[in-house]
Amino acid sequence: MNGRDWFDWFVSTGPGYAAQRVTVAEMQALLLKAGRGAGLPLGHAQDLSVLAPLLMSDPHLLAMAVAALDGHHHPAVMEGTDEHAVVEAAKVLMAAPVVVDALVTGAKRVVLHDMDWPLLLWPYLVHGQKVYGQCFELIAGNKGTVMISPSQSDTLDPFEPVGPVPDAIIERLSAYAAKTYVPATEASRIAGAGAGLTDND
Repeated sequence: MNGRDWFDWFVSTGPGYAAQRVTVAEMQALLLKAGRGAGLPLGHAQDLSVLAPLLMSDPHLLAMAVAALDGHHHPAVMEGTDEHAVVEAAKVLMAAPVVVDALVTGAKRVVLHDMDWPLLLWPYLVHGQKVYGQCFELIAGNKGTVMISPSQSDTLDPFEPVGPVPDAIIERLSAYAAKTYVPATEASRIAGAGAGLTDND
């Protein structure tokens, strides 16, 4: 099931999702492993993982991030000028970190066309505001077109507190994370991999 179909299925099963309490640190680790398993570069997987406390505030938002892991993750190509940049066919997990970097280093406007999951820009921008002290304004257009500019004040909605994580999300993230695991072999065990027969650490 591709990411979009999985997201539609997930929404159709709510809002009474079977869910569990997960710590932010556990979700950060799972998002990092899932990102790598889905083919994200290490830096982009890290950028996704630090958003855990924001994504965990809304099951639908977290599900969007999970759905966005599906497919190919090509580098975001910024065209135009240093001040007014454009990204075509923008995939949010690849484009959002690049956009934030561009805006904090002097870009006056970035326009993203055919954005796959526009709402996921929200946590990236809110996190960017916290890290860099630079506010952003997000203007949504039609058909996945979004414009982002620096702002003099915080115009982005705040996030709710962290909540339980639906089991279906943990299962799908775990499936991506499992792609990073290496099958155990006698050679790997001799080299020290794994816990061995006893593990008291």
